[in-house]
Amino acid sequence: MNIKAKRILVKIFDKSIKTGWFFRCMVILSALYGLGYTLFNGGVLFFKNGLIDYLQSSQFPDTLYFYKENLLFFITAGRVMYFICLASGVFILYGCHLLFRGYKWGLLFYTVAKIFQIITPVFFLGYRMIAIGDVMVILLFLVYYYYYSFTHNIDKSERAYNKIQEK
Repeated sequence: MNIKAKRILVKIFDKSIKTGWFFRCMVILSALYGLGYTLFNGGVLFFKNGLIDYLQSSQFPDTLYFYKENLLFFITAGRVMYFICLASGVFILYGCHLLFRGYKWGLLFYTVAKIFQIITPVFFLGYRMIAIGDVMVILLFLVYYYYYSFTHNIDKSERAYNKIQEK
């Protein structure tokens, strides 16, 4: 492999963010949220009929009537939506993994997955699926990650692609 190709390859996968403990704690919180999102959508994808039967049965508490109607409305979406949401959840987890390790590519994966997380239910179920609190939390994390990544960049002279030398 020639030196130019090595530099391009290392530049793509180069660590470019210095991660501190608070940043890592925020990434862990995002990863836990992404894990819950992934597990929920995977559960609905694979156990949709069982969930509908449980919600319509007498075992579901009557005091949770409001949640019952909303869950039935949410579960009526097609399996394509849950597959897209499951994939975006996996990308959220992968983006969090890369962010935790200090790669700026993790921010790209995380951002694209979060956009799909907001848009997909709205596309399939309508504007009833927009929750202002969820959007605000997503924006809070994205603003924090972008601010942190731009203010805590590793100096360009210290990066690995500048240290590759010809033999």
